[in-house]
Amino acid sequence: MTVLRCTAKLLKRLKHPAKPPEPLPQANPLGEWYADIDFWHRQPFVVMLNASTGGVLMLPGNASGLRRLNEFAQLQFAWLCDGFGLRGPQVDEELRGFETGFVLAATRDRSLLASLNQRKVDCWMSMEYRGRPPPEVAAEEWEGLFTHPALGRGASSNMGYHRPLDLLRQRLLVP
Repeated sequence: MTVLRCTAKLLKRLKHPAKPPEPLPQANPLGEWYADIDFWHRQPFVVMLNASTGGVLMLPGNASGLRRLNEFAQLQFAWLCDGFGLRGPQVDEELRGFETGFVLAATRDRSLLASLNQRKVDCWMSMEYRGRPPPEVAAEEWEGLFTHPALGRGASSNMGYHRPLDLLRQRLLVP
């Protein structure tokens, strides 16, 4: 199972208490995911952000999409990994974590919430002004920039920015 830390707004849509009990740490390779719901042309969509790499998934947020959120996350993650050439046992383990479902929890890292909010704006802008479908927007975000205080300085620059795709490769393609 995978820990999915949801905003209060998403927890309400999922019909869960605003402060669910704190889950035990899970053993999936990428760790926790953060999620929020937003609307584009009155259609809800869920943005998921991986806490350790900044990888993004954009999923349907309607009632059917929320009931099958883990299935959609598994499919999109597999599609993105395949598109970027990420294959191996760690990828398969992360996919199994999606398959078994999510353990829902409340958010707890304000820096990741700020990153999640920025991703929502970026996704909205890509759909609105560039006409991109959600999976392509998620792929663009994998090639963007991500910062978090726990990551330290980037390898290619002296700044704290990292490419999510590089971080995903480091975590998933362990020799």
